[in-house]
Formats: sequence, structure tokens, C-alpha cells
Amino acid sequence: MTCNEEINNPEDKTSGKGTATKYKIHKKRWLSLRSEEQWWVSLVTLTVLAAITRQTSLDEPPGTLWDEVHFGTFANHYINRNFYHDVHPPLGKMVIAGAAWLAGYNGTFDFQGSSIYTRDLNYVALRSMMAVLGSMLVPLSFLLVWELSTSLTAAGLAALCVLTDTFVHRLNTLILLDPLLLVTILASVYGITKFHNQRHRAWSSAWWWWLCFTGMSLGTVMSIKYVGAFTVLYVGLHTAYQLFCIAADTNTPLLQVLPHTAARAAALIILPTAVYLTTFVIHFSILTQWDVNGGGLYHTKFFLAFNGTEYDNATFPKYVHYGANVTIQSSRPICGYLESWYDLFPSELTAPCQQVTTSTIRDNETVMWTIKKVDIDAGSVVDGKDPLQEALLVRNGDYVMLTHAATGRSLRSHGHRAPITKRHYQVCGYGDDGAGGPFETWELLVPGTKVGEPLQVVEHDFLLRHYKINCFLKGNEKVVLPKEWAFNGAKEVTCTRNMEQPGTEWHINWNVSPKLKEKVMVKDMALGLWDKIIHQHLNMFISNSLLVGTEEEAEHSARPWMWPILWRIQMMGTYVVNKTSGRMEKVVGEYVPQGTTEKGVFSVGMTNPFLTYLNLVCLIGVLVLSLAHSYCNSRCPQENPHNAGVRRKALVACWWLAGCWAIHYLPFFFMSRVLYYHHYCPAYLFSCMITGVLLSWVSEAVAGAVRKAWQKTVKWSLLLLTSTALVCSYAFFWPLATHIKGEIFEANPRVNSGLDYFYIGQLWPEFGYRKSEYVSIVSTIIEKWSEGLLDNPDLNATLYYLTQLNYTAHNPGNIHPVHASNFSLWRPSTLNHAYLP
Repeated sequence: MTCNEEINNPEDKTSGKGTATKYKIHKKRWLSLRSEEQWWVSLVTLTVLAAITRQTSLDEPPGTLWDEVHFGTFANHYINRNFYHDVHPPLGKMVIAGAAWLAGYNGTFDFQGSSIYTRDLNYVALRSMMAVLGSMLVPLSFLLVWELSTSLTAAGLAALCVLTDTFVHRLNTLILLDPLLLVTILASVYGITKFHNQRHRAWSSAWWWWLCFTGMSLGTVMSIKYVGAFTVLYVGLHTAYQLFCIAADTNTPLLQVLPHTAARAAALIILPTAVYLTTFVIHFSILTQWDVNGGGLYHTKFFLAFNGTEYDNATFPKYVHYGANVTIQSSRPICGYLESWYDLFPSELTAPCQQVTTSTIRDNETVMWTIKKVDIDAGSVVDGKDPLQEALLVRNGDYVMLTHAATGRSLRSHGHRAPITKRHYQVCGYGDDGAGGPFETWELLVPGTKVGEPLQVVEHDFLLRHYKINCFLKGNEKVVLPKEWAFNGAKEVTCTRNMEQPGTEWHINWNVSPKLKEKVMVKDMALGLWDKIIHQHLNMFISNSLLVGTEEEAEHSARPWMWPILWRIQMMGTYVVNKTSGRMEKVVGEYVPQGTTEKGVFSVGMTNPFLTYLNLVCLIGVLVLSLAHSYCNSRCPQENPHNAGVRRKALVACWWLAGCWAIHYLPFFFMSRVLYYHHYCPAYLFSCMITGVLLSWVSEAVAGAVRKAWQKTVKWSLLLLTSTALVCSYAFFWPLATHIKGEIFEANPRVNSGLDYFYIGQLWPEFGYRKSEYVSIVSTIIEKWSEGLLDNPDLNATLYYLTQLNYTAHNPGNIHPVHASNFSLWRPSTLNHAYLP
């Protein structure tokens, strides 16, 4: 595509003139009056169909699906004005909270996995509002493809592809960020395309409007999820291309590049940044209360800025004296408080001394430390506890010893390697009753302050350098210790030779210095608004880097190569039906309530299989068509110029859309975090549009190959056949777009018999449940044990048993019991992890 060529702009290229009556005045415009009517009929019809289909079956299942748990919980926080921690910017969650408030919700429902919604939450109204946003994807797809191709058939087919996809339908009718995210992504791409098509009307009101519209859309998409950065990248590359075209135009003075660059910088950088920051200002103006014990996730200065904390009316000395009891917190977000307890490190991993870790949950018994002064010259320790002795302040450059108040063991490092991070030295608790020596001695350093300056509580971030090894105390937010031998959630603390590593700075979080009478209000040290915004971003970026997922989540995740071929889908939620009440009940993990039938309702995230593989074929088809176009240009000089022009126009549209697809898809290959199928949705939308453009060109190309009298018939027959196939596949796989009713334990629950024709390899391993995956542990009261009890089929006596792979409701098969390891240790109880009839 050359710089002087339009991106198939249907509008007037003359500047300064209105376009309201262009179709009626000029005969040689892109659209006739009749075509304009067809255009509006197509757009309105597709929009109405999108609105109607998205408003169906919103009440099923009547409980939380997928991440409705998270975003419903965030709505609770906004309604109750309680601060929360999350990895995403706040705009999308504020929109959900606003929708919940409009639906009359009071913020009291406890969002848990597979929880049935109660009457105080009008979840149907809330899902309906999300569906309204989701339905906008169809007209936006139509408008975007129209701007790229000026083909009504291409725009209509592209919008129809988006309309008839099952996962786009399902995802956009739930209480999730995705409806708003996908709409703003398409709005941003549509805005920059529409703006580019106004370039012959530079500096006009329409030119400015679409430029600012694009900037507002970019600010919105970045305020919802950071995946919007891919959209920003596309708009940035598109803008660079525009500026290159201006600079390369010999009819335009080179200095014109400067005002064009300034205008784009103002609208596409400054304006989006203003929108983005405004969402955080609103976010912090709403959330003023602290709700949970999670202060360890943030620096104390940030924590102080909220109401409802232990610091509300707290005062303590500004400085610290030796002998004081203090709590120490890492200045690195997510790390938490320095803590210890009596448990030892496993001897097979490192030296078996007392564990020292960090935790984001404050427990005063584990996080309190007594600070003592070490006199290096005298080789003695001053504990500062003598009440007659004058208060001796802790100062920058002092050598100190930190003794754990509850256990009496001192903070130590030595030559042993850390249990997990082997390149660092171990940090642990050592000695009895506060005893210590050179290996328990640390130099306290406050960067940026003079030697001898008193250490300030909260305000000063300090380093602890080991006296003997010359390493620095470090908290690591990424290394969670195994819960088999450490408290659940405890993170590793090590000693590193590299003082520049993150996590080496600490601060005094709480101060008990009784010898110092002059006290300050701790709340006065709180961060201001802009400092809170900066700190919040640091927390979000660190948290995003930690999204590696559990082993269970990794098993259900899907890598990017799986997405275009439907290798693995997404289970959204499962419910079973109670025999007695007839109501649905939740499935928690592998637990199915007793008294339930095998019939249930479940929802899956799976794109329309027919459309998915059609998109894949069309993506490959773009490459084939590009090679064919290049060949025809060089080897077929007698080719009809009209056919070549139509093919070129279709290819230009496809390659712009392919660029969007690649930018929103390929970066995921370089991410180590847990990924799911819904991450493919932005790219999938663009692949649907490519399909619409390519199928439209195919219909015209085939029609052009027949006699002129038959061309219209052939073209519209092909278009009708394609549209019918898309609509029929949508109806065929309709349960995928809403919910599925069937046997929960069926080996392969079928939506219909045709689904199996799309089976490839490991396709849809999460689709349904299999009884072979369920283990039941039962303990029964036995007065007298004997081996003969195993022969009693009506008695399960403290046995583990596993159902066979071929287990079905009609063919239960045989159960092979296994003896418990030690029968005498079991107590009478029943622990059903699955109900087997």
C-alpha cells in the first residue's frame, strides 16, 4: 500500500465540505442512495440481532461463572468503599460496580466459586447491562471493515461472523471486564482507521474529532486491562506510518510533519494519559476504607492513607531507641513483614535453624523484633533495657542485632545456601535468649542520609548489611516457600551480595520505644494522591509478574498455539440439580452434594467450531492470495485492471486486520504467566473480520468468472450460502453460547451429535467431567475389624477406592478397595469428595 493511496475511504476527499448530502448531489460517489439504504438496513439489522441474542438465557446458570467471582467482589468493594488489591486498572471494575448499583445491589453477596446468586442481587439485570456492551461488537466490526474495504458484503459478513460466534456471545453476557475491553479495543482501531481516512481533510473538525476519539478510546482501553497495550502498539505503528507518508509526500513541505506530530502527540499520548490517570483519581476518591488484613502488600505510607486501619489514632515516637520492640516490613510491595517462629528449616535443604520469612499478614507474635546495639570494638551487645540508662537512638551506620521477641533467637546469616534460592545465603534465627555474635551482626544503612543521622520510623528505608559475609538482607516476593514445611504463603528471606536487587530495602512499620516520650501522629506520614497512584502502579506491575498460577490452574490453562485450533477450551462453571428441592447446587472442587442427580447445568467457553476453523483457513488464505496477487502483477500483464484493483483492495483490508490479529496474539507466546482461552478473544475478533473480507472477495471473484448475466445470481447465492452456514452453525452450537444441560459425569457430554465431527486430538479435555477423576474417601464405624469385611459389598470400612475409566451410570463396573495404612488411627467420620450412586 502506497502512502498516497486511500485506505478505501468512502467519504469525500475534499476538505471543508460537509458530507450529509454527498450521496444525493454527486453521481460519482462511493454510495448511491439505494446503496446507502442497504447500508443502513444491514447495520441496523445486525445490531438488533446482536442485542436480541445477547439478552437470552441470562438467568442460566443462576450462579457465579468463571471470573464473575472476582469482579463481583470488586463491585462489593466499590459499593462499600473498601480498598482492594488487584492487577488491573480500575475503570472496568468501576463500570461493573456502577451497573450493580443501578441494578439495586447493596454489596452484601459473598462472591465465591460456583455460588448460587441470592435475591438481593439482580444478577440478570447486571448480566444484561454487560450484554448491551457486548452487543456493540457487532456494529463496530461492521463499521471497521467498511472503513477498510468500502464493501457492504465484506462488512456484513464480518459482523455476521462476530454475531454468530458462541464464545464471543458467552463472554459478553457475564459480569466480566471483557465486554468493555473488547468494545474499546475495536473502538480504538476503528477510530485510527477513520482518522486516517480523513487525511485529505486535515485540520477539519471531522479530522480532529476522530483523532480525539481515538485518544479517548486508547485511554479507556488502557484503564481496563493492560492487554490494551497491544492496541496502543497498533495505533502507534499506524500513526508512525501516517507521519512517514506526510514526510514522504513531495507536495507537502517537510516542516508540516511537526504540527502533525504535535497534534497526534497531544491527542494520542497526552489525552489518553489524562483519561487513564483520571480513572485512578476517581478510584481513590471512592475507596477510602481499608477492609482486610493485607497491609503487608503495600508500603506502610500507602497503608496509612486509608481509614479503618490500626493506625487511625496511633501515635509513637518518630525515632527508635535500642531495646525497642519494632516490626520491620519490606519496602518492596508484596513481600510483607519480617517474621519468624519456632519451626526449623528442613535439614535436607539447608541448615536446620529457625525459619525467618516474610508474610503479608500481620501477626504480632511472629513479626515483633527487639533491636540491640553491637559495639564492634568492645565485642559486646547493648540491649538498652536498663530503665535508668538514657535512651540510645538507632542511627545510620550503626551495627545492630535483631532478636525475635517471641522466640529469643537472633537474625542470622552464614555460609549455608538458602533453601530455595541457592545462589543466596540462608537467613534464619539462631541462639538462645537473645545471645548472638558476629554472624548475628548487621550494619544498618539508610541510603541518601548522613552517617549518624537517627533512623526515622516509616519515613526511612534502610539496608541491613551482614557484618561477616558482606551481603544484604533481601525479601523475595516471587519465592513462596512450600506449605509442607513453612506457613502457607510465607516467602523466602535471603542474603544477597548484590545490594541493587529489589527487596533489599526495609522500614520500621511499628515502634514501641517507651523511653522516648515525644510522639507523632502516624497518619501524618501517609502518601498523597499522586504518590498513591505511583505506588499502586508498582504493586500492579509486580503482581502481574507473579501470575504464574498454581499447578491446578496450569493444568486448565491453554498456551497460545492451542487457541486458533481449539485444542483446549475453558470451563466456566458447573452446577448439579438437587433431587429433593429441584434447585441447583454448586460443585466445589471435586465435591458433589449428596442427594443430587447426575443431571446438571454447566457453561463452557468455546468458540463456534465451524467459524473457528473457517477463520484458520482464511488466515492461511490471506497468505496464499498475497502470493497469487504478487504473481499476477508480475506475470499477467493482460489481467483485467478492475479484478486486480478489487483483489488489491481486499488484500489491503486483510493485511491491516492481520496486523491487528498478530499484535493482539503473538505477544502471548513470550508470556510465562497462566493463560486461558479468553485471552485470544481480541485477536479472534480480527480473524473473524478477515474471514468476512476474504469470503466477500471470493464470492465476487467466483461470480466474475462466469457469464455476466449470471454474475449477480452466483455472487448472492454464494453469500447466502455462507451466511446460512454461519447462522446454522450458531443455532447448532447454541448451548455453547448459553448453557448446557446434561449428565455431569458423562464421559463426553454432547451438545449434539455433530460436535464430535470437529474432534481433533486433545480437543476439549475439560468439556464435562468423568467419574474416573473422582476419588471418594469414606470412614465407617467398625466395632471389630476383620479381613472378611472386604467381602461385604454394602460396607466401606475406612477404604480408599477409585472408580474405573469405563465407569458409567449404566455400567458401574467393579470397585477395588485398598486397605487404609493404619486402621486404628482413623476416627468415625464421613468425607465425601464425590457422591457415587
